[in-house]
Amino acid sequence: MIAKAAADAVGEVWLVRDGEKADATSIIDILTLGCSRGVEIEIGVDDASDRPVLDRIFDLIEADE
Repeated sequence: MIAKAAADAVGEVWLVRDGEKADATSIIDILTLGCSRGVEIEIGVDDASDRPVLDRIFDLIEADE
């Protein structure tokens, strides 16, 4: 669901864990981060107009906790 939400963005969307950056539109990239429950990640967007996408991804992650 994260990759699907990220695909709606105008610019790039990424997730970062321990300095490793992953393309949020790629399920494979997301899986390579190895994010299990309780792991802290950063979510970033290149374009300020993608703030709603960032908020949606944040909500998806928070809802899973």
